[in-house]
Amino acid sequence: TINMPRIAYLSRTPKEFYQRLDHMMDISARSLHIKRDVISRLLDEGLYPYTKRYLGSFDNHFSTIGLVGMNEAGLNACWLKKDMTDPETQKFTKEVLEHMRNRLSDYQEQYPGELFNLEATPAESTAYRLAKHDRSRYPDIKTAGKEGDTPYYTNSSHLPVDYTADIFDALDIQDDLQTLYTSGTVFHAFLGEKLPDWKAAAALVRKIAENYRLPYYTISPTYSVCQEHGYISGEHFTCPECGEPTEVYSRITGYYRPVQNWNAGKTQEYKERKEYVIDHSVLKHNGPIEETAPKAEEHTAKNGEHEGEVHAGARAMLFATPTCPNCRIACSYLDKAGFKYEKLMAGDNVELALNYGVKQAPTLVITDGDSFEKFAGAGAIKEFLNAQA
Repeated sequence: TINMPRIAYLSRTPKEFYQRLDHMMDISARSLHIKRDVISRLLDEGLYPYTKRYLGSFDNHFSTIGLVGMNEAGLNACWLKKDMTDPETQKFTKEVLEHMRNRLSDYQEQYPGELFNLEATPAESTAYRLAKHDRSRYPDIKTAGKEGDTPYYTNSSHLPVDYTADIFDALDIQDDLQTLYTSGTVFHAFLGEKLPDWKAAAALVRKIAENYRLPYYTISPTYSVCQEHGYISGEHFTCPECGEPTEVYSRITGYYRPVQNWNAGKTQEYKERKEYVIDHSVLKHNGPIEETAPKAEEHTAKNGEHEGEVHAGARAMLFATPTCPNCRIACSYLDKAGFKYEKLMAGDNVELALNYGVKQAPTLVITDGDSFEKFAGAGAIKEFLNAQA
């Protein structure tokens, strides 16, 4: 997990930021390569017999690089000095995530046969530990929370925890960011108490699914438990019935845990968290906001042919990954258009992907054997299909 606020704090320009980021990513990739090599050797030598029996090898497992604190990176970057609520910091964050994705593709070429991915790491303890060390070493570095409070960093590229009570305002911003990760990422819908019934929960889930592209989200109400009276909706540190102390449960990262057992940083985050009020949240658009489509990359198209035209006998291949949210979007575009294609997992077809210069998923490659055209990204694939219509 890369400490983004420290990189931003130490950098004077965006160029220096990327240089420092690349250096940290190189160290991370080399470390992961060494770890994979050692563990694989131990596996082959019989030190993990149950794992050997169950998995066989680690070839299909990813080497993961993540990040923490892009919100505070914006605050510490002298060319921004704004948090994730500002469009400039959001734009910079998208550029950083795209840069990291591309660099991970380079590592897959540098370390053949090894899969790399970009994750919004949970950072349950890391968000606090890194901020605590940074504040000790750099007293004027900006962390989450007010001066004098326990420091922590905001998870990955999330918004400040006290940004808004309107869930759709938060989703509008996070939708463009969370779809850039190639591994685990999640949007937590923190609620003050449970929804009235399952129909209300189903309606909220459906509304998010139909209007946003982000792959994973949770409905996370806070609740309390009294030893005598059991479940209590919402946050109650004492039981309304008997007045005895209760345990308040909330989602610390991917799982529920009593708030009293959280580390100091996560406890401070919980105190500052603004929970979403569904009844007062307003969806301001219908359907997913269209992503900015990158231009299709084209290679040696034949003279006189219409751009994007597919000829009889051509082979169409969609390079995808199992965890890529945009791959599912691209498949839906192709299926809806009735376009015939082969879906290939990039990790299982590394050599073929390299031959066509595939650097991201999804990428649609159309070849007649002598030449080929390449459309990288769901937006470019959609443009290509529109040209076919």
